[in-house]
Amino acid sequence: MSEHLYTYINPTSERDMAKACRILEQDGVLAYPMDVNWAFGCDASSVKALDRIHRLKPSHPKERPFSLICADISMAATVGNIDNHQYRVLKKCWPGPYTVILKRHRSLPRQIKDKRPVVGIRIPESPLIRDLVQRLGKPLATTSVPNLADGSVPRMGYQIIEEFGHGIDLLLDLGEELPGLDSTIVDFSEGEPVIVRVGVGDPDLFGA
Repeated sequence: MSEHLYTYINPTSERDMAKACRILEQDGVLAYPMDVNWAFGCDASSVKALDRIHRLKPSHPKERPFSLICADISMAATVGNIDNHQYRVLKKCWPGPYTVILKRHRSLPRQIKDKRPVVGIRIPESPLIRDLVQRLGKPLATTSVPNLADGSVPRMGYQIIEEFGHGIDLLLDLGEELPGLDSTIVDFSEGEPVIVRVGVGDPDLFGA
């Protein structure tokens, strides 16, 4: 049975973060509030947990890997190749509601047993999620929670528990309603930025 845990930020709860990390380290699946929507997440190296998320969201193509949440740009540079120009641009945009596609770093397969040629990376504004990833010490695989059975976008934590509680271990909730919007996706894999999807956030920051 999943647990619905109301927590807080500024600062985050040591006890709650420790509990979430223990669950992640044991092939667990979390749900949590991102910048603009609800998301599922797990340890990116846990094949078992990744499979559980695929069952929760069968619409996500299995051949398309989930995005990785990093705590900061230093962690992002260990999973994706970031050159000096890209670094200057990304420092202005992260943390923020942007998913950035980069060529994978050569160490990525050692970290998460994944040989994908490119990797989607997010550094969210949420201090809750960045602190969780920092404490875990490695990226989280993440994907947005799909629409509810009635076709509506989930906005509150209790809706996640009612619809997907059977498949998650813990829901972290700040008690806030989220708009259920998409992030902006920017592809840097060929060097210069290409806007793949315009969502929340200013795409002009990338000069694309």
